[in-house]
Amino acid sequence: DNSFALVDISHINFVTGESFKFTGAAAASNGKVIFAPWDTIGVGVFDPSDDSFDFIDIRSKISTGWKFRGAAAASDGKVVLAPFNADGVGVFDASDNSFVLVDISGT
Repeated sequence: DNSFALVDISHINFVTGESFKFTGAAAASNGKVIFAPWDTIGVGVFDPSDDSFDFIDIRSKISTGWKFRGAAAASDGKVVLAPFNADGVGVFDASDNSFVLVDISGT
């Protein structure tokens, strides 16, 4: 099957002026695809089983621009977001849409 579908995410309330939303994605153990935020306020969560897209606001944990660049699935099912301008490693749990920022500013 060589079909292609574009899933509309225009309903998401992105902050005005964000031009580079995500950089990198990884599949979580539950089949959802987690998008690493670059210059946006949240993590993207795409469910290919029904083509739904959720946006999880993480401003309470990190507000800097150019946050992460890339994502990788960890053996515990969580997705690790590689820091670019962030002072921490992002850890996203797709089972409950929780986000933790592991401080690495002292390294």
